[in-house]
Amino acid sequence: MIYKCNLHTHTQFCDGGCSMEEMTKDAIAKGFDTLGFSPHSLTLFDQSYCMKDYPAFKQEFLRLKQKYQDKINLMMGIEADAFGQTPDDVFDYTIGSVHYLPVDGKFLSVFDLNPKKVFALDESKETFLKLLAEGFDNDILAVAKCYFDTVVDMVQKTKPTIIGHFDLISLYGDFGKVQSEYQQIAKDAVKRLAGCGCLIEINGNRKFKGRGGLYPADFLIKEFAKHGFDFVLSSDAHVTASLGFEFDETVCHLKTLGITRLATFDKNGNKIFVKI
Repeated sequence: MIYKCNLHTHTQFCDGGCSMEEMTKDAIAKGFDTLGFSPHSLTLFDQSYCMKDYPAFKQEFLRLKQKYQDKINLMMGIEADAFGQTPDDVFDYTIGSVHYLPVDGKFLSVFDLNPKKVFALDESKETFLKLLAEGFDNDILAVAKCYFDTVVDMVQKTKPTIIGHFDLISLYGDFGKVQSEYQQIAKDAVKRLAGCGCLIEINGNRKFKGRGGLYPADFLIKEFAKHGFDFVLSSDAHVTASLGFEFDETVCHLKTLGITRLATFDKNGNKIFVKI
């Protein structure tokens, strides 16, 4: 394995299907140097998938970090949703993500922690179509504009270490007939984020689930690179089977796009780069 780091990992403390210790053991067996845990932050309006017991998560993390300190570098992070509540604590890193949009189609501040009604972007095609119809009068470009505005606002206000699955809107959004307009909206968002200092996540979860390629799409990876961004590769793993899924193949693909290095972190929490 060329790249031996995964910072986007979910476990029993949110919507993961395996325990933190199972994930740790699997990462060691696969030869990982670094594994970061990133439970979903609490979203008051949807508690079905997020972390509700932060003290228990932290206690287990500290136990595992001590137990496996000679075998792997464990890091404590969080996937901070734009409409979620992040615990008041010091994390090794944060992943900033947008999983929801409001149905009224109006832009909401990321500090509106309990919007009246929202739809999850990655729940199902049916849910996305309801969002499109009820909130945006079936205007797919309006959905894209609202989504990327929310991503930019989240990054500017919360300054995450990593921007997670940047174009999640593309999972169920059908932009085939307006592809050029959609790409321009997405590229404009990249330009607005230039200089923010965040790493861009290359997320393989969609590929693992057989729902297409990587987040972000190739044209966006190239656009981020053009604006000087660096990247971090992740599985967005919810089970051990997805941890490191096709990392070597993905690295080879990134090289064809002109990417020459990926970020990781050492045991002191310092950002370093791996040449690919």
